[in-house]
Amino acid sequence: MPSKDHLLQARQELRSLVTIPSVSARGEKLSECAHAVRALLAEAGFSTEIHPGEIGPFVVGEIGSGPLTVMVYNHYDVQPEDPLPLWHSPPFELSERDGRWYGRGAADDKGEFVSRLAGWRLFRERQPGPLPFRLIWLVDGEEEIGSPSLEAFLKRRFQGETVDVCWWEYGEIDATGRPIILCGFKGVMAVELRAKTARADLHSSLGAVFDNPLWRLAAATASLRDGSGRVQIEGFYDAVRPLASREKELAGTPPFSFESLVETTGAQRLLNGIDATGFYHAINFEPCMNVNGFSGGYAGEGAKTVLPAEGSVKIDFRLVPDQQPQQIVALLRAHLDRHGFDDIELIVHDANVKPVRSATDHWFVQDAKEVLEAHFGLPAIVQPSSPASGTAHPFVEQLGAEIVGIGITHHGAMLHSPNENIIVDQFETMIECSAALFQKFSEQASRMEYSLQSKAAQASNGERP
Repeated sequence: MPSKDHLLQARQELRSLVTIPSVSARGEKLSECAHAVRALLAEAGFSTEIHPGEIGPFVVGEIGSGPLTVMVYNHYDVQPEDPLPLWHSPPFELSERDGRWYGRGAADDKGEFVSRLAGWRLFRERQPGPLPFRLIWLVDGEEEIGSPSLEAFLKRRFQGETVDVCWWEYGEIDATGRPIILCGFKGVMAVELRAKTARADLHSSLGAVFDNPLWRLAAATASLRDGSGRVQIEGFYDAVRPLASREKELAGTPPFSFESLVETTGAQRLLNGIDATGFYHAINFEPCMNVNGFSGGYAGEGAKTVLPAEGSVKIDFRLVPDQQPQQIVALLRAHLDRHGFDDIELIVHDANVKPVRSATDHWFVQDAKEVLEAHFGLPAIVQPSSPASGTAHPFVEQLGAEIVGIGITHHGAMLHSPNENIIVDQFETMIECSAALFQKFSEQASRMEYSLQSKAAQASNGERP
């Protein structure tokens, strides 16, 4: 395990970062936090850069060279602290209670960044000298607002370059303490439908003559999905990528029970056809549509007999490879027009996060599984895809990277909520795991270098490789 000094240093670094309220939604303290992150990377031996983004700067650290290129991706921006009264301690102070550290960003994502950086220092103590692989550390300042300038930044800064592996900004620890390796993320598309049928609200008696915008929105929304949750938009499933045999195998052996999921969530109604045999497949591989909220008309206390003039409904779609958000927007518009809802306005709030999925049998997944099992003492779970989303597609499309999520986001971490926290023991374990993972990168680079040298020697001798 890391020494007491390693843990104390890491705690102090996390404490310092948490005190900076780097809230990207407000554009607050982002430059200050970027410079603090840059100083930590520079102290750890990296050559560092800061590049402007639309809202918050990007921090880049780089070290080493060789046949293998690894990118570690984190972010230093955080969610707003609201609602403040629900915090049990100040959100921008690192507090310890019952074996946990609390504070905004303690888990998402400053705690992940600091645990990896502490592991890097531990690795370099054990393996000093020239690094046999190229390591790029990218720390984003806009992740919590969808990383609006990430794609352009990667294209500008890393034009023509390739990355073998991207260690994603987070991974998970389940309720029993088992580490989860995430090999993919769903895409997301968020839209709003708006209907307006009059200049102003009318007396409800006129409902015998004029249509109701909320009724039209309800009918339009109902046309998009059936009772089993299957989306009814024509062509919606056409681009869905067929599953590899290993992906089917992993989805067929859920790491947690259906009953535990029901108990944890408290959810009481299931979609038609969902049961203990198919729920994990749906979580990993099925796209879905969600109604986020209706608005319009009167929803106050008591009754008000009114025919609303306008209303809206917000909807999101979770997408899987190889569905493209912009194409789904076009299919949605065509569906509405085809079914008589051409008067309903379609507003796109987010159609930029594409789904990604890496190979579950990739060498880094296997190395990570070995490392995590050794240090956490429990079998690691390889999950083909997180049901959540992340802006991972530019790393795949532009840099050719395999995306692998490994980290310490436990199921009670309260991400984006009051009392965000990490478990100190898991943080400490991840320091050691991170050191071991950097060692695995070093070993892989050495194998690749040996292979290249062998092929070069064969070629110089006129032998066939």
